[in-house]
Amino acid sequence: MAEGRLGRDAGVRKFFYFIKEKVSSDWKDLAFHLGFGQADIVNIAGRNRDDKSRCMDLLEEWLKRNGERATIEALMEALSEANLQSTVDGLKDKFEEIDTPKASCSQQKRRREDGDQFPAKKRVPRKEEDLQMEEFQRSVKRYYELKLTYIKPLIWNDDFALAISDIFTSLELIPREAKERKMSKDYIASQQGKQRKVRIDYLGSGQRKKLSSLDDLFNPDVTGLTTPPRCILIEGDAGVGKTTFLSKEAIDAVSKETELGRRHDIVLLIRLRELREGETIAEIVLDQCVPELKDVDVDFVEAILQRNKSRVLFLLDGYDELQPEARLAGQAIPKLLSGKMYPNSTIVITSRPSAGVQQHTRPDCHVRIIGFSPEHVIRYVRQYFGIVGGKDLAEAFIGQYFIVYARSADGDDIHFKGENPLNSLIQTPMFLLLICVLWEEDQEMVSTGTMTGLYSNLLTCLVRKYCKREGVDMPTDGLPAEVADALLQFGKLALDALLRNETLLDLAQVEREDVNWQLLMKLGVVSLEVSASKLHPRKQLNFSHKTMQEFLAGRNVAHAVVNQDIVELLQLTSIIKALELRNLLQFTSGCDSRAAQEVMRILSCLRLKEFPNLRAEQFEDSYVPIARKDLIPLEMYVHFVALYVKILSERQEPEVLKYFIQALPIVILNVSVNSREAAALMYYLQHLKSTNLPDRLILIIRDKDSKDTVQYLQQCFTSPLAGLKVDLELSGKFDSPDQTARLVSVLENVPSLRALSLSQTYLTPSSLRPLVWGFSHVSLLEELDLSGNQALGDAGMEVLQAGLSSVPHLAVLRLGHVGMTAVG
Repeated sequence: MAEGRLGRDAGVRKFFYFIKEKVSSDWKDLAFHLGFGQADIVNIAGRNRDDKSRCMDLLEEWLKRNGERATIEALMEALSEANLQSTVDGLKDKFEEIDTPKASCSQQKRRREDGDQFPAKKRVPRKEEDLQMEEFQRSVKRYYELKLTYIKPLIWNDDFALAISDIFTSLELIPREAKERKMSKDYIASQQGKQRKVRIDYLGSGQRKKLSSLDDLFNPDVTGLTTPPRCILIEGDAGVGKTTFLSKEAIDAVSKETELGRRHDIVLLIRLRELREGETIAEIVLDQCVPELKDVDVDFVEAILQRNKSRVLFLLDGYDELQPEARLAGQAIPKLLSGKMYPNSTIVITSRPSAGVQQHTRPDCHVRIIGFSPEHVIRYVRQYFGIVGGKDLAEAFIGQYFIVYARSADGDDIHFKGENPLNSLIQTPMFLLLICVLWEEDQEMVSTGTMTGLYSNLLTCLVRKYCKREGVDMPTDGLPAEVADALLQFGKLALDALLRNETLLDLAQVEREDVNWQLLMKLGVVSLEVSASKLHPRKQLNFSHKTMQEFLAGRNVAHAVVNQDIVELLQLTSIIKALELRNLLQFTSGCDSRAAQEVMRILSCLRLKEFPNLRAEQFEDSYVPIARKDLIPLEMYVHFVALYVKILSERQEPEVLKYFIQALPIVILNVSVNSREAAALMYYLQHLKSTNLPDRLILIIRDKDSKDTVQYLQQCFTSPLAGLKVDLELSGKFDSPDQTARLVSVLENVPSLRALSLSQTYLTPSSLRPLVWGFSHVSLLEELDLSGNQALGDAGMEVLQAGLSSVPHLAVLRLGHVGMTAVG
């Protein structure tokens, strides 16, 4: 063996454990540089359960194939070529017997390229690099602990703070692509034709998986992925807690308490709203992630990132708040998302829905923050009033909105009390916080079930507190004139910033507009702060939350719509633009009836322009060519309908409803029984006439309790609506004959039911029997889905067979996983 090389087998094998622990999920990169082909990599992946086992298998296979050529020097060169220099450095530190090998030609070339890229920085010795890296990590950790450990969500109450460790929310994984959804024999057979066909489920019904944390995304059994995700997109509506969630992820990651943290050496939390056009990644990191330290500059940060580029975790907060100029191709964030920069890093990015992240990357995992469960709400309410000193208020709140059934070891069984429109607001963390504030001040102010009503009452509450402090008279109706004028003026600035996609107002600009911003600070509507950016320091006004900015802007638009064209005012020229401004449009509509009608009228015009020839068949839960160009627009239409319903939920009035009925030939909704959208849908259905029916109503009802679902449907369909074609999908437990009998009583008022899905609803032969007897009421039924009801078995098939003659138009019957044998 050549001098300076360690013996093979036992000699080089002693390093394998250390390497597999360090390399883990990057084993495929190492395999490529060790000369393994794709077939080899697939074989290794298939015969091992996890990445560490695969890495060890790879090393053993490499040793077996290369014999005496399998040296630690060759292995370290492959590690370096695979951008795993941190593992090489770790080997040198841990094993003193390893001599520093002479650089290969390829390594020398790369070092020369590095030198050309960063001419101002000489290569520092390895030990010094390690010390720099350790200091960098400690600095970032201390910085995050200082900035993020506590949050103060109420800018008018500096004493109220929440520990980031107490933050909790609910997550669900959305299917990444159509192949992850349910398939049938029809699907497989159709692949032999000219066009491959898939089942398109526009609303993702029945396919989402609850996650306990982001750690679940590294479990192949959960994601279906063979490799760890590079890009994780987390979406959520306004106020649901995306920024707070990502702050907690940053704290947990630098403390190595999560899988994300354990897999990465560098954790970078970046607030995208602070970015400016032209900034590099190193400049952004220096600006937002590192405290001011001696000798730490852009070149230093760049060098650290380059040396550890496969071990960097980017936490990007608020893509929807990233300025348009910084979203353009060639800018830092689009290049990072697309993989042109740091392709082996991991990215977690948050955004409101439909903000456009997918134009730069196809996320490996798509996660949705869904807010609080009833258990979460009760825990939060007790936490809030425990801090402010009102435990009796907490219990009164819980008693007002919840029914708690005591259980044993599993905890309490908690349900919302009744069908209060406020229930859906309670499940959104930001709105729940505001409701707690109002409950503490005046319980009568909590009665509203709309976003606009909630914020209007909050504003009134803040003004009352201000008037009491300052000795100003509070009018019995409305706001003091000085306050009202200042809010309208500031609403114009809030709107202008919103249209520029900015959430921070430069103080110098505000002062030029001669707005009484000091008064707004005293109210607690905004706070004065110095920007977090060290590159662009400035004094700026910050809203308590982006929804407060949208509310104030909406008040201004509702006031201005009398004298100004709303299309020109909001640049509202497309459905995409309308979806970007959905919260603003809701607040505008909630503030004034005329404004709501004008918003609905404009949305109707946009629908006619962009969807002039909608057909019900385009939305049917069946098989359509994957190459069809209208799939993406159809998904956009689904979001558009949801916007219509939310506006109707803000203002349930006949004139607003008229536009809703006229504008939507297809109504497609996925709702929870206790949501504001469900209340708006009920209002719509109760006022439908046979002369103005939509071409199709596609309705998915989500609720764990089938009793609540049926009760809701009974209130929606109070009398027969002949000619209303309905596709209905239900969830919950229908294991009782009484429940299905009650469902049949509802279906009597839906004689033109086209499709019914009771997939995974715990049907049994006895509970199926009343449904089958009721088939005569829905003789036009074309599709029936009973899949996923294992308890049906052969007995259930016998029950079903007896009633099929009552539905002569039935063309699709889904019976997957119903527990039947060949007899069935």
